[in-house]
Amino acid sequence: MSDNELEHEDISAASALETDIPYRKLNRLAELEAYNKHHYRPTNYQHKWWARRLGSVFRTLNIAALSPPDTTADEIWERVTEACDFDDAVVFDPFMGGGTTGQEATRVGAKFVGSDLNPVAWFITRMGLAPQTSMLETYFRQVMSRSRDEIRPYYRTRCPTCGDEAGAQFYLWVSLDEADDQTVREYDTLVVDHDRDGGATVVCPECHELSDVDTPETATCGGCGHSFDATREDVRVPVDTPNAVFNGGERPAYEPYAVKYHCKDCDENGFRAFGEFDVERLEAARERFEELEESLPLPEQRIPKGGEKTRDLHNRNYTEWTHLFNSRQLLALGTLLDNIRGVDDALARHYLTLTFSATLEFNNMFCSYKGADPRGPGAVRHIFSHHAYVHPGEPLENNPLGTKGRQSGTFRYLYEYRLKKSLDYQHNPVERVLNDDGTVKEKKSIVGEQIGGRPADSVSELLDGDETHFLNCGDSAALPFADELAGEVDAVITDPPYYDSVQYSELADFFYVWQKQSLERDFPEIFSRDSVVSDAEAVGNRTREKSLDDYRRLLQNVFESAFDLLKEDGPLAFTFHHKQPEAWGAVLEAIDGAGFRVVTTYPVRGENRLSVHINGQRAVLLDSVLVCRKDHKKPEGSWNDIYDAIEAVARERLRSFHESDDDDLSRLDASVVVYGTCMTEYSKFETVTGDDGTAVSERDAMERIQPLIDELNDSEFE
Repeated sequence: MSDNELEHEDISAASALETDIPYRKLNRLAELEAYNKHHYRPTNYQHKWWARRLGSVFRTLNIAALSPPDTTADEIWERVTEACDFDDAVVFDPFMGGGTTGQEATRVGAKFVGSDLNPVAWFITRMGLAPQTSMLETYFRQVMSRSRDEIRPYYRTRCPTCGDEAGAQFYLWVSLDEADDQTVREYDTLVVDHDRDGGATVVCPECHELSDVDTPETATCGGCGHSFDATREDVRVPVDTPNAVFNGGERPAYEPYAVKYHCKDCDENGFRAFGEFDVERLEAARERFEELEESLPLPEQRIPKGGEKTRDLHNRNYTEWTHLFNSRQLLALGTLLDNIRGVDDALARHYLTLTFSATLEFNNMFCSYKGADPRGPGAVRHIFSHHAYVHPGEPLENNPLGTKGRQSGTFRYLYEYRLKKSLDYQHNPVERVLNDDGTVKEKKSIVGEQIGGRPADSVSELLDGDETHFLNCGDSAALPFADELAGEVDAVITDPPYYDSVQYSELADFFYVWQKQSLERDFPEIFSRDSVVSDAEAVGNRTREKSLDDYRRLLQNVFESAFDLLKEDGPLAFTFHHKQPEAWGAVLEAIDGAGFRVVTTYPVRGENRLSVHINGQRAVLLDSVLVCRKDHKKPEGSWNDIYDAIEAVARERLRSFHESDDDDLSRLDASVVVYGTCMTEYSKFETVTGDDGTAVSERDAMERIQPLIDELNDSEFE
C-alpha cells in the first residue's frame, strides 16, 4: 500500500488521483518545465498571468482524476506522454486564471467549463482555447504596416559609425534628484552593458559620454579621458542641463541617457549617448501626441486607491494608468491599438488585442534593462518581474515595434514567437519523455490531441454537442448555469488564490484598462466597468480590510458551488502553498465547511527557484496538491493519535525526498509536506479533541504541528 492509498472504510477511491500518482517522476519533469515554461507550454506563455501553475502537473492531475482507481502510478506516467481521450468527461475550474486546467482538460478529450471573476483572466483563457483564423497573418501585416509608418519616425537615432539614421531599439533613462540646488543623476551603476568577454559599455560621470572598455573597474572615458571605477554602485552624478525629463514635480523625474541602436546600413548594434537628434525625436513625439491625444484609444481610468499593490503607485503620485507611460509610448501604443481596432475579422482582432496587451508589459516606464547583468544580457525586465509595481531607478523605454525580428518585448516579437508558437502547439502538442535519471530523452508529438478549438455559447450546448469548452466571467460562488451543470462534473481541478500571496485584480487592472478600449464593443457585459477590483475576489488584502476570515468565507462559497456541480464520487483537486499556518487552517476550514474532506495530498513542484520574484528570498518551491471528496459520516478523533500519524507519514515522505534527486527542498518546502499531511489526517474525523477534552479546530491543528515541523526540519536539514 502506498502512503497515499486511502485507509477509510466509509469512502472508497473513485479515481487514480485518490490512490497514487507518479509525483516523484512528475517533479523531475515539472522542475525542467519551471525553468523553460515558454518551451514546454507555449499556450501558457501568450500573456502574463501571475503564479501560473505548470502544465505538466495539471496534465497529470486531469489524467489521474479521470482514470479508474485501479490505474497504477506507472500507468498514469505512461499516459502523460501518450494521446488520451476521456470522451464525455466534464472538468470544471472555478478559478481558471490563465487557463492551465482548461488547456490540459481539453487536450485529453474532456469538456471544460471554466469560470473566473476577472475579465483579464477570462480573456486570456478564451484566447488560449480559441479556434484559429486563416486571416490572422494578413491582418497582422496590415496593422504592422500602418503602425510602422506612423510610429517609426519617432524611434530613430544616429549611427555613430556612418552618421546616418538608424533604428532605436530602446532607450535607457536614469532617475533625477535635486541636491544643493543642483540636478543629480542617480545611477545604480555606471556599467551600461556587460560584454561576454569581461568588457563593458560604461557611462562617464564627468561628460556623460558612453565608452566601450576592457575592464570596467579601471575605465577611461573615450571622450574626455576621465578615469573611474564604473562598477561602484549608487552613483550620484551632477548634470547641468537634462536632455529631457519624464515626470517631475509630484512624481519621480527621469532623464534619457543612452540609446541602443541598430544600423541596417552598417549592420551594427550598440549603445550611444542620448544626443541632440534623440532629444528632437522625443520632442516631436510629444508634440504629435498632444495633437492626437483626444482621438487615440487611451485608458482614462484613475488607479483605484486603497490597494495593497497600487498603494505603492499612489505614494509616488501615479494616480492614472497613463502616468506609467511617457508621451512617446502613449503615442505609439495608442496608434497601434487604434489600428488593431480597425481589423474587421473579430477573432483576428481579439488575437491581436491579446498580443498588444502582452506588449504593454514590456513597454512602460516601469521596465528596466537586464543587460548590465551578464547572466541575462539583452533582455527587457518587464513591469511584473515581481508580483508588484516595483519602481525602477533606471527605466528602459522599449521600441514597441522594434527594429529587427528577435527584439525582446516588441509587438512583432510577441506575435511571431509567442502567439504563433502557441497556436502551433495548440494543434501539435508535445511532451518530454524522460530518462531514468530525469534528463530529457526525446520530445514526443502527441498525435490525436489538441487544445480547445470549439467554444460553446452555453453549458447546455457544451453538454449536448461536440464543443470543447464554455467559459464564464463572474463569481464562481453564484454561477448562472449551476442548475444545468448540477451533478454533471466528473472532476473539479483548480488553483485558487493563495490567501494574500498575489493581488490579482490590482495587477490585472494594468492590462484591463487597455483591453477595454478594444473589447468593450464585443463583450459589453464583461468590459464595461472601470476596474476589475472586486470584494468577491477570494484573497486576503489588509489594505482593503479583507481578513483571513473573509478569505475563508469566499473560498468556502466557491467550494460549496463546486460541491453541487460534482458527481457524487467526483474529486475536488487543487494546489496550495503558503508560509503561514493560519492560511492552511483557513483553507481546511473552507474544505470542511463546504462538505468535503481531504483524502490525500501530493507535494509537487510549483516554482522555478531562479524566478525573479522569489530569487534570493525565503520562498516555497513546492505546492501541495489537495485531493478532496464529498464528505461522509466520520468518527471522532484524538489529536494525539492524529499527531502521531502526521509525524510518521511526513517523516517517511521527507526521508524519501532526501534519498532521491529531489534533495533541494528548503525548510519551507518541508513544511508544505507536513501541512498537507496534517490536512489529510485531520479530515478523517468529524471532530478532534485534545487531552483536556476541548475541541481542536482546523487552525489550532496547524498551529499545534509547528513543533513537529521544527523537529523534522532539524533532523532532515542537519
